[in-house]
Amino acid sequence: MPYHMGKRKSGPFSGQQIASKYSTVTNFPTFFLIKRNSPSNETFHTVSPFLVEKAITATVGDVKSTKKLRSGDLLVEVQPRKQSEQIVKLKTFSNIPVTVSQHASLNSSKGVVTCGELLNVTTEEILKELQSQGVSHVRRISIRRDGQLLNTKHLILTFDSAKLP
Repeated sequence: MPYHMGKRKSGPFSGQQIASKYSTVTNFPTFFLIKRNSPSNETFHTVSPFLVEKAITATVGDVKSTKKLRSGDLLVEVQPRKQSEQIVKLKTFSNIPVTVSQHASLNSSKGVVTCGELLNVTTEEILKELQSQGVSHVRRISIRRDGQLLNTKHLILTFDSAKLP
């Protein structure tokens, strides 16, 4: 009796069409940094947490989480797309001028894929073919052997969602 580790997945060479959840749903950023605009480099360390919570709720609604970072900036995680669109437009925060930006690394995830069939395919073509599945960047892992840089069959895929698909 053969032993299987869960349901068998079909690959691109199986002859089956891959139904992708990304083909209909587009991802949106969920993590944002809120920084104070102040000439004296003030941060949110001196601002009441109650004021912060009330200001966020009044402008964006109930968010998934809010954290005060060591830098004094606020890290806000939003849930629905509407909150994501609203928080980007935020210019003042309870009479405090602020700038809102997407978090540099929390809105994406990376995964390593090993595929010998893609060894002779350019990263540009791989990206073009996988963009519909949420891939935003492709980097090939290379090794140095005898002073020469050699491509490997390993690829680092960056996805435009916080969780791996």
